[in-house]
Order: sequence, then C-alpha cells, then structure tokens
Amino acid sequence: MEQRYAGLQYEQILPLILALLLIFILPMLMRRHGWSWEDLFSALFSGTGKRDRAAAEERRIRSGKERPEPHLKNGGKGEMMELLSTLLTFSRRNGLTLVYPGTVPVDGESTTLLALLVTRSEVIGINCFGFAGTITAGRQGESWNQHMNGADIEIPNPRVLNRKQYQLLRKAMNAQGMTEVGLEILAVFTNRSAVLAIGADSAREVMTRQQLVELLREKVSEEKTGLDPQAVAAQLNRLVVRVKKQR
Repeated sequence: MEQRYAGLQYEQILPLILALLLIFILPMLMRRHGWSWEDLFSALFSGTGKRDRAAAEERRIRSGKERPEPHLKNGGKGEMMELLSTLLTFSRRNGLTLVYPGTVPVDGESTTLLALLVTRSEVIGINCFGFAGTITAGRQGESWNQHMNGADIEIPNPRVLNRKQYQLLRKAMNAQGMTEVGLEILAVFTNRSAVLAIGADSAREVMTRQQLVELLREKVSEEKTGLDPQAVAAQLNRLVVRVKKQR
C-alpha cells in the first residue's frame, strides 16, 4: 500500500515539475541562447530539422540576404562576480593578493573598479564593462561604438575612463605613501558575447575576460620579485570602502 501511494505521489508531482520547466526555465534558456520555438522543435526532431535548416540556409544564400544577428543583451553583476571568482583563484595560485571591491574615495569622488590585483611588481586595477556585441574604438577621447541586435549605440570610451580611474587611485596611493608602487588600469569587457575590434594600441589596456587572464599569466611569469603583495594589499585595504550588509 505504501509503495503504491508513493508511486501515485510521484506520478502526480512529475507533471507539475515538467510544467514548471516548460513555463519558466525553458523560455529563460531560449532567450539566453537566442533560440526560437522553431529552433527548439527542429532540434527535437533533428532529422527533419537539419534538412529544413539546410534548405532555409540555401534559400538565404541564393537571395543574397544577410544572416540574421543573434539577439544579445548587456551583462550585469553576475558576470562581474564570475570574473571576481576567476581573479581570486588566479591570485591564490600565484601567491598574489586581491583587494576588492576597488572603491576608493578621493576628494569627493571615488574609483569604480571591480578589484585591485597586487602582484610582485605593481597594482592592477580592473575596470569592468558589461557591453555585448561588437565593440569598435573611436578616435582619441571620442566615444566608442557598440553594434548589437542590428543597432549602433555610442558607449563611453574605456581608455578615457581608465585614465580617470588611474588619476584618482594614484592620488590616493601617493597620499598613503605608496609613491614607489606601480599602478596600471585595465578595462575588461565581462560579457562573453563581446567582440573587440579596437586595434593594437587600444588592446594594450582594453580586453575580454579571456584576454585578461592570458595577459596576467604572461605578466606573472615575467615579473621579478620586488613588492610584497600582502604588505601592499594591507595598505590598499585601508583605502577601500566596503558596503556593510544590512541585517
């Protein structure tokens, strides 16, 4: 009797679980990956779907139409937290120190950096941008361009913002007696769909998440022992402002 009752409970609950998946989770996954219902059904019935997609692609090529762009959206806090986790792991594995957040008040203003990575040769400020799509650089000091979902939008110039962050943090560090500690600010596009078409000059200080990790590995492998990351981090921790969680 108990087994039969348990079986009936499972049979009653399973349709509810499937309904929740269809109503909430499936549409969310479809939006994230840019799928349509047609794409989904084609994937479920792969034989027919593959033939239909191949025929549709052939018609598109013959007509000369451009391939439709996938629907993208700008990133948010979640992607910055992923990057922060990556930086924490990187710093621990390499004997470095990460100070976060990178918010330092200076003369009525404050830096807006995600974190400060302290290596054996310098402090690296991580300046995050969540824009998706194709990013192209403007002229010196001018706005950059974001192409996403068929539209072109002006976005702030990351290099200009890097310089502002540098000036603020450099002033705060100097006031703390850290005049001999090197400082560098790197702009990082955290959105995985971001494609940077910005040229070699801008690429030295503006990059994707993967490019940042590759650059840090290169820097750490080449740098010589000079600074004590823990000691420098202790000084930086006296500068940063942390938001207290409300109970």
